[in-house]
Order: sequence, then C-alpha cells, then structure tokens
Amino acid sequence: MSWLPTGFAGYSCEFSPFHGNLIAVGTAQYYGIVGNGRLHVYDLNAPGGPQPVADFLTKDGVYDCAWSEANEHVIATAQGDGTVKLFDWTRPGGPIMSLEEHTAEVYGVDWNLNTKQLISSAAWDNTVKVWDVVQGVCVRTFRAHQQIAYAAIWAPARPMCLASVAGDAMLHIQDLAVGDMPVQSIQAHQHEILTCDWNKYNDFQVVTGSVDKTIRTFDLRNLTGPVQVLHGHQLAVRRVKCHPHCDNQIVSASYDMSAKVWDTNMGQMINHFDHHTEFVLGLDISLFQENLIATAAWDRTVCVWNCTQGPPPPRPPGMGQPVPRPPP
Repeated sequence: MSWLPTGFAGYSCEFSPFHGNLIAVGTAQYYGIVGNGRLHVYDLNAPGGPQPVADFLTKDGVYDCAWSEANEHVIATAQGDGTVKLFDWTRPGGPIMSLEEHTAEVYGVDWNLNTKQLISSAAWDNTVKVWDVVQGVCVRTFRAHQQIAYAAIWAPARPMCLASVAGDAMLHIQDLAVGDMPVQSIQAHQHEILTCDWNKYNDFQVVTGSVDKTIRTFDLRNLTGPVQVLHGHQLAVRRVKCHPHCDNQIVSASYDMSAKVWDTNMGQMINHFDHHTEFVLGLDISLFQENLIATAAWDRTVCVWNCTQGPPPPRPPGMGQPVPRPPP
C-alpha cells in the first residue's frame, strides 16, 4: 500500500500490462487549466519503497495515458496541446513519437489489446481518431459525436471495435471493419458522459459514467436502454473500470473525491473509499495483483492499495498539499 506524491494534479494512472511493479501517471499543473504536464513512471517495489523511475515534462497537461500492448517500455499520452505523444520510459528526453491531427485537447487514449499497432484517441474537437503507431499515421477519424469526445475504449475481444462517449450523451460502438459511422448508438444518459469501459468477461456489456452521477451498464444485444443504473456518487463520475479478475465488479472514481466498488449482481455499491482530498480523476486495477487499485487525484497524490483489505493508510504528513494558484 503506497502513497505517491506527483507534484502536479493527477489526471490518470495505469498499471503496466508487462510488469506488476510499474505504474504510469499523467498529471497537469494548475489543475490542467494552464501550465505544463508530466508523465511519471513509478516502481512500486523499489528498495526502500516506491520510487519514480522516469519523469517527462510536457508543454501542456497529460490528461490520459496508456501502456503499449506490444512494447513494455512505451506509453501513449493524451496531451492538452492536441497531440498524442509516445514515450519510452527507459529513454530520457522527449517523446519518441508525436501524432498531430486533433485540433483541440486530447482527453482520452487507449491501446488496442489485439491489433497492437493501433491506438485510439478522443478529443475536444468532437472526434475519435485511430492511429497506426508503426506507420505513425491516423488511419481513421470518427465524427459521429456532436460534442467533446471524452473516451474511446477498445473492445477486449473484438479487435476492430471500440466504444466512445462524449458530451452529447451518446454511446457509440464503432467498427473499423464496417466504416466511418457507428454500428450501434444510444443516448446513454441525459448529461455528458465522461468515461466508459468494456466488461472483460462479457463481449456485449459496456459500462458508462456520467455528469449525472450515475454508472450505467448496457447490453449491446439489446441496446434499447440501460440494464442497470447505479446510484451512489454525489458528483460526476470521471472514470469507470471493469474489474479484470471479477466479471461482476466495477470500480469508479468521481469528482466527489471518492472511489467506489460496485457489484452488478447485487446492483449496488460494496465498497467506498474517500482517502483523497480533491477530485479523483485517475483509476486503474492491477492485472497482476488481484484487487490492487490505484487512484490519482487533484490533491497531487496517487494512492495504491488492496481494496479488499480496508481503506488505505493515512496520507503521510505534508504530502499532497493544495495546488498553488497560477501566476497572474
């Protein structure tokens, strides 16, 4: 169980799919409104406790990050300057690739689990793009969303398929093999949708989280409305993740400064954590250690703990001070 100081406000965190001891964290200065960003990599099992092993300063905030599924050293980042930048955490210096077609902030990035040269990006220019990182080019642009696209997540078992959500309250299912228009669509909420994920054990289940404070599950075989609506967060749901080891659990992070664990069989929350003192925007679940969760927050900390063993220990004194105000 670990607390990690990030210096900047936390936006995203993701465990490495290759090494259980590594976690990447995306952060932004001054709450991401102005200022720089950082991509951090921490070794959770370093002698003497968790240690940073890489740190890249960027021109704008790092709103999301995703580890490569093909190369254990590479991380893709969603950047506030409208680019998707790839870093090799073992090579100090700048990015190894910059993908530049979006015309506004990139808010989400995801690496294809199956077709491992493809990544997706969701941006404030309302578009979702698919990139071939071997060629370094955009291979598809989806323009179905009418407002800011927040997330575009690849299906774990359908190599050409992704789910995207946006400020237009729509959930779109896109299939690269079919064309540029969604193969399925539904107005999933009444308000902006900030996040989505696929159930790792059910190819047809997609989960969404919204500004309306709810988490909803959908069955793509009957996309007429939600299967479940989960209530419990007090503010917008910023990130949802389906549990990689448990087919009936969802973990969520919210602007209400909490993280929660949900049981879809019971249709209710089964665990609640309020260890952060600011908005919780980043969230991930380890593939290597069952029930090990990481959260990243605007209080400038990341917390890593086992969610079945009670709440995390108190934050060390002095860690995670309020973010200073930007200069006038």
